[in-house]
Amino acid sequence: MISSPLQSPLFVFIETFLPPDSILGKTTGLLLYLLLCFMLLRLNEVFSFIRIRTILPFLFCLVSGGVLLRPHLFSPGIIVALLTFSSVFYSFRLLMEEKPKHAFNAALLLFTAALFSPSCVWLFVVFGLFAYTGNVLSFRIFLASLLGALAPVLYAFIGFGIAGNEGLLLAYIQDCFKPYTVEFHFSLPIISYLIFTGFLILLSLVDYMLVRSQENIKPRKEFSHIIMLFLTTLGLIFLSVLDSGALLWLLIVFGSLLLGRFFSLKNNRFTKVLLFAYFGGSFLLLFFN
Repeated sequence: MISSPLQSPLFVFIETFLPPDSILGKTTGLLLYLLLCFMLLRLNEVFSFIRIRTILPFLFCLVSGGVLLRPHLFSPGIIVALLTFSSVFYSFRLLMEEKPKHAFNAALLLFTAALFSPSCVWLFVVFGLFAYTGNVLSFRIFLASLLGALAPVLYAFIGFGIAGNEGLLLAYIQDCFKPYTVEFHFSLPIISYLIFTGFLILLSLVDYMLVRSQENIKPRKEFSHIIMLFLTTLGLIFLSVLDSGALLWLLIVFGSLLLGRFFSLKNNRFTKVLLFAYFGGSFLLLFFN
């Protein structure tokens, strides 16, 4: 649905051993997709940024991914989503325990994701803002983050250099700055689905802004971080960055958390109708679009 001329040389290398359209590739892609959905459950179980236990973020990610993407195919987007979401886990750990190793791991995962989707570098800025507003930014945390960011880039150059393909990595970095036209291809039913889902996410954002003062400090900081990641990812896609296709996975993940919180905490007739309309429309698109 989103075509882009940018190809990650690391993913191209992985494709030689794991072709996306092969049985092994499809099985791997589906398992990673399910793992990503279950990670949404695990995040709230560990950090409780949603006040109640809920499976709705899992369901929203499972359904939205099935409607908008081809989750049975192994793709760079699923790797980017897993790495970035793991980075969020360590970001939250950093808020609980001000240990440099958590900052190192968060930055390491983000810049490893950047080897598959270069726009993830901008999410590192969001991580820095989260550390600053969370009052956990110190010289040790900054140094650990810097080392974590440099490590995957250094190892990538060493690995491609040993293989004699360092030119591929340099070309990939240079291509990130070239002006290309990214084409978006969505059918009318999918466009309607996106508009309705966007309306639901807007409702969830407005609701959170109205009640955020009633939240405890720690969950408020964590959920605000998720919102910033969602808005940054959405902004990058609107700018038609070359890796928009991979970023769409991230948008679904963070959007699922926003929707999961809203519908978990709002239990009235209006939200029940919206929830029924969302899942009813989703299943219709899954089977008939």
